[in-house]
Amino acid sequence: MLYLGCLGRHDSVDTECIVVLKEENSVANFAIEMTAVSKRFGHLQVLQGLDLQVPRKSIFAFLGNNGEGKSTAIRLIVGLLQPDSGSIRVLDKDIRSHRQTILRDLGCLVEAPSAYPNLTAFEFLKIACLVKSLPNSEIERVLDSVGLRVDTQRLIRHFSLGMKQRLALAHALLGQPKLLILDEPLNGLDPAGIHEMRDLLASLPDQTECTILISSHQLDEVEKIATHLALLKDRKVQFQAELNAIHPTQHGVLTLHVNDAGSAESLLSAQSLKTRKLSATHIQVLDLPQASVYEVNALLVHANLQLHNSNFEKMRLEQWFREQTQGAEA
Repeated sequence: MLYLGCLGRHDSVDTECIVVLKEENSVANFAIEMTAVSKRFGHLQVLQGLDLQVPRKSIFAFLGNNGEGKSTAIRLIVGLLQPDSGSIRVLDKDIRSHRQTILRDLGCLVEAPSAYPNLTAFEFLKIACLVKSLPNSEIERVLDSVGLRVDTQRLIRHFSLGMKQRLALAHALLGQPKLLILDEPLNGLDPAGIHEMRDLLASLPDQTECTILISSHQLDEVEKIATHLALLKDRKVQFQAELNAIHPTQHGVLTLHVNDAGSAESLLSAQSLKTRKLSATHIQVLDLPQASVYEVNALLVHANLQLHNSNFEKMRLEQWFREQTQGAEA
């Protein structure tokens, strides 16, 4: 866990979406702006020419498979690493020359939650408040915000993973930071805890004008609160836009149960439809307008294929992510 806030220590469509985001936020309206950032460790090029713009008061999903460089990018943003080239501005300041000033307005949860195991939650947060010159009333506020209700004498070493995760989030929220950077903030939480945390994070931009950069593999939960997203792949950001840009109106996936998926795939591919064969009897048509479902079904029937079932689902973030990262490690 890095307690930075208190302890001071793919294709043409993608390009168009990046341009739109820049145009809409052309007047110093980014909480984070990375320009042509590259980072190498020895012979390993981790990031190459990365551009990232995180609008203020957004809940920004930073997505990518393991090993794509998300953790490196986050460490660059908070000043734990220095880029080999490029520039990084956080809260309208250069991270290299204004890191300590930036950290006062930043809350961060990175890596697995940890804290001083022989302290209570109150004692641990009190130390953080002393460092940031915050009143002790902040402790009760953040503990209540994250729903951490424990015996005041219970030591952190006896906390469950979910309790430690809540404590880490409470720590990040001390002082009402202008920017929150959260790496897998929902890990270890039960379904009720995930719901509570999701509601809390969703409320922060309007209540405190906070910007949230969130990295998580729980895409179903991220989709419920994110306003923007970026996809990191092949050492750079390949796509960034508002979340609704990946949901073309009424587009989705049509899953078909037929007697011969191979013949159905050939037939549909000949119509320039994007397909995925799931089994000998099941096939999917991807990125299909809902209005075209009847035409696809009719095409199969007219070709004397037996159509047993047809199910249309609108595009979800998790499916979009899989399509963009096919062939990469999950």
